[in-house]
Amino acid sequence: MAEGRPLWEVVLTGLWGALAILAVLFGTFIALHHPLWAAWLTPVFVVWCIAVWLCPALWLFALPALLPVAGFSAWTGWIGIEEFDLLALGAAAGCQAQRATSRCWRAQRPRTIAGEPAQPQCLASPSVGPRGYRPDVVSDRAVMAADASGKQPQEDSRRALGWLLCAGRVRLAWIGLGLLTVSYLSAMVRGLADAGGFPLGWFQGYEEPLNSLRVAKSFLLVLLLLPSLASLLARRPRLAERSLAAGVATGLGCVALSVLWERAGFPGLLDFSTHYRSTALFWEMHVGGAGLDGFLALAAPFAVYAVVQARFQWLWALAASLAVIATYACLTTFSRGVYLAIAISLMVLAWLLAAPWRRRRVSAMERGPALVTLAAEPWRVCGNRVLGVVLLIEVLAVLGTGDFMGSRLSAGERDLGGRLQHWREGLSLLRGPSEFLFGRGLGRFPANYSQAVPRRQMPGRLRLVEEGNATHLRVLGPRQGLRPGGAFELLQRVPAPFLGTYTVALDVRTVQPAMLSVGLCHKHLLYAASCTQPAVIKLAGSEGWRHVSLSLIGQEGLSGGWPVPVLGFFDLRSLGPAAFIDVDNLSVVDARGGQLLANGGFSEGMSQWFFSSRHDFLSWHIDSLFLEVLIDQGVVGLSLLLALLAMAFANLLRGPGSARVLAPYLLSALLACLVVGVFSSLLDMPRSAFLFYLLLCCALFLNRRASTGLLKAPSTSFDMH
Repeated sequence: MAEGRPLWEVVLTGLWGALAILAVLFGTFIALHHPLWAAWLTPVFVVWCIAVWLCPALWLFALPALLPVAGFSAWTGWIGIEEFDLLALGAAAGCQAQRATSRCWRAQRPRTIAGEPAQPQCLASPSVGPRGYRPDVVSDRAVMAADASGKQPQEDSRRALGWLLCAGRVRLAWIGLGLLTVSYLSAMVRGLADAGGFPLGWFQGYEEPLNSLRVAKSFLLVLLLLPSLASLLARRPRLAERSLAAGVATGLGCVALSVLWERAGFPGLLDFSTHYRSTALFWEMHVGGAGLDGFLALAAPFAVYAVVQARFQWLWALAASLAVIATYACLTTFSRGVYLAIAISLMVLAWLLAAPWRRRRVSAMERGPALVTLAAEPWRVCGNRVLGVVLLIEVLAVLGTGDFMGSRLSAGERDLGGRLQHWREGLSLLRGPSEFLFGRGLGRFPANYSQAVPRRQMPGRLRLVEEGNATHLRVLGPRQGLRPGGAFELLQRVPAPFLGTYTVALDVRTVQPAMLSVGLCHKHLLYAASCTQPAVIKLAGSEGWRHVSLSLIGQEGLSGGWPVPVLGFFDLRSLGPAAFIDVDNLSVVDARGGQLLANGGFSEGMSQWFFSSRHDFLSWHIDSLFLEVLIDQGVVGLSLLLALLAMAFANLLRGPGSARVLAPYLLSALLACLVVGVFSSLLDMPRSAFLFYLLLCCALFLNRRASTGLLKAPSTSFDMH
């Protein structure tokens, strides 16, 4: 005991304070080392921490809303760390600091009832309810009415049973998350050891130790925010639900607008025949993967939430516009997994919203107009019909006026055969009972798969080589030769559009005959809209460095034909047959004499340099959410994740959480993500994985408030202070 406070409370307060300090220090350390914006990103991070400390619910909106845009890897060169990590760390620091300081302040206030036992949070929600609502008054009236009717013992038994079930469910969820945390940490340690251990580097890639932290960080960041999330869901459930739903819907709007901009600047908004698949701002997809697919699957149900829950006509119009552009974003992924996932989730969502048992429970909980009453408003009925027709026309236009999706559907059987073979090759990495039980370690699939499976090597690698006091870059190709056209590109962002003459200079060295392609392109990520005529440099092979200077003629026209600003890349590719090529002192000078490239001598490591894989994505991902967990964490990790998902679904379907308005949307979002995850890796896409774990934790801790569900009227009030 310390000053009348229990020892466990003192320890918990100290733990929260320590976590807040660590999050602030780690975030500040990252911000100070940012390759581009360290000078102003550091104070912004501190201000963000203070903002969350003052208003803890702010992060629940801001993080999902900014998640799609808080990643600038294509500019910074960072792969394992990105700007969204600063947002999450700042939110964690503010939340933990608020919890620690509030307990310290609360300890200084006199207690109204000394020795009153703490009540469980799973049924408490004193901060919600209609204006003028007083739980204590209602409780007294309910008790008096129950005594008068002789039903008090029955009410008490029902309340006690409900408390036990709720407390047991919440406790089981915490235990499951704790065990999954142990699995993650163990797999991360094994992954780090397998990759060579410390030290870590800012620009380490997919085969190096930092990749283990890259895969683990999404779950660990959600874990840091979990106490705040659970508290918000218990104390202020309506605010938490609305903040989360608004944040995810806002993030979906950002993604949809970025897709519109991307397609307007590159293939064209109405071009559905060009083999171009949208990537939005998910730079993790530079080596393939399903970062955008996973986010759309998780966020699409919240567009329905925005339409259904809109109380005013202008809000409905805004939500309907979101639904239209989000549908366009989903369709232009040309992903069969996204199409299937969205279709299934919408059918499940429609069934849940229309289910009579659910309408009764939600109506009783809200003590206000039921969904069926809202849906009966004339303007809403007319608007929903018009929206349905617009969405149907949009689907038919994308699928009927272009032949790209038709070609993908016709290749479905062949692609499935290739996917099955890929899965078998990935499972062959698990050797021995220990690896089946606990996996090979987080983030080790790319390196292990590339080394162990014949003809599946990575299409290229980048290595910094130090010779004396100088540093240069080595571009390595696969051990078994490059695919035709080259599959691995060294990139750096440059201004666009390109018009006029550009002078490119570089130093190159190789010990074998080689060819090198250099160009400038209007390019978003994987697909180029228009490029300068690439210059091919032929090297005979020698031990010395060779200085090369050449000219490129820039082009102004864009294939999309839409007058929107577009992005550009400097593009360098090895065309073989040499095993590696050394490059240094890269320079691109425009017609005005301005230098376009930064860090051309690699004195700052890989700062501002990026890369992409154009054709070969198999060596980077196992293409299955379930298999990636199995390979990384073994049967133990996969079983824990599936158990938590089962608990979440049970809570959202028939448990206490099913009485909340957000429940069907959470369930359909998680279900859609799992459908996409059957054929795509998602947890190695950090931002999409963060949203997945955030929604999963919301589903686990979502609860009806204490005043409803177990009793016809509130019968008790729990003091949470």
